[in-house]
Amino acid sequence: MSEMREIQVLKRLAEVLDALGIPYAIGGSIASSMYGTVRFTRDADIGIYPFPSVANKFYEMLKDEFYVNEQAMQEALSCCGSFNIVHFETAFKIDLFLLGPSDFEQQLVVRSKVVRLGESPESDLCFVSPEDVILLKLRRLNESDGFSENQWDDILGVLAVQGRALKFEYLNDYARVLGVEQLLERAIAEAATYV
Repeated sequence: MSEMREIQVLKRLAEVLDALGIPYAIGGSIASSMYGTVRFTRDADIGIYPFPSVANKFYEMLKDEFYVNEQAMQEALSCCGSFNIVHFETAFKIDLFLLGPSDFEQQLVVRSKVVRLGESPESDLCFVSPEDVILLKLRRLNESDGFSENQWDDILGVLAVQGRALKFEYLNDYARVLGVEQLLERAIAEAATYV
């Protein structure tokens, strides 16, 4: 699937989220590709605020274009978990992560950046900030059983490309909160020589 088609699928989902008043921010490798080095991916990660009051409308608005497991959605809503949807026509998978009550997760959408991917406002999408992309990927690495070179390269790419534009005080503060300060220090050191 072409990158333009992926963007169209994301835009369609964003239209539904906007119509229902569900704040969102695109993260994962799509966001790290926006801010760092490009990496091919077959899915997207999106953080969203819980939406129990409009869950039925969400399902109804998407069910003809996306595979949505209604039970998995309801389970995710009950425990701030995650579920995925798959676009029928393209098989593009989108993982939806319900944001929890922690300060870090709540501010992901607040700190998100609107990025114009085309020539008009209709192509605007909300992306997690570059600092939060780094922190989310560091947290994922810290919580996983094995080390992911792809995740690490995504982190180094964002650090190298964004450089001094990053808010390092924010990065350091939340790295301590998330328990990933040593990983962040290592990433910053490696990013200085990252090509």
